[in-house]
Amino acid sequence: MTRPTAAGRAQRAAATDPYRHAIYDAEAEALPGGGRRFSRFAHLEAYVTDITTGHWWATNFPDAPLEVDVLRRSRSATFSAAHVSTDASAGVVWIRDGSWDTVTVVHELAHVAAGPAPDPTGAHGRRFATALLDCWRELLGFPAYGALRSGYDRRGVPYQRDRR
Repeated sequence: MTRPTAAGRAQRAAATDPYRHAIYDAEAEALPGGGRRFSRFAHLEAYVTDITTGHWWATNFPDAPLEVDVLRRSRSATFSAAHVSTDASAGVVWIRDGSWDTVTVVHELAHVAAGPAPDPTGAHGRRFATALLDCWRELLGFPAYGALRSGYDRRGVPYQRDRR
């Protein structure tokens, strides 16, 4: 059996998650420095807890878990990640050491907010992109939200355009 090449894996990922790089590029353009940086992991954990147990989260993402664990990944990890249980009762975000900034944390929280159901437009598709916009508007401010939304529009990222 031959092992898939890096190019083959990237091609498959692009086919199943076509907006991933467009989202990453829009985030980097909208807030190039990554926003606020957390000096201690405990501060990052408290930030996530304050968000996910607050009124805004419950109101805007009523189907998202309120219980969200925050775990550290080593600096040698290549990415941060998020997961939601199939019944949406619990979520977890793994934040890579060296990526303790609000853009990364809010990105992973948007995955939790988008829920466990498969999205036909990919893991970074319409449902996620809409949740990320909602999170940026509330957590990073209107100017950052506007810049992200403009980045989506320039890159053809699908999102829900009407206000919920």
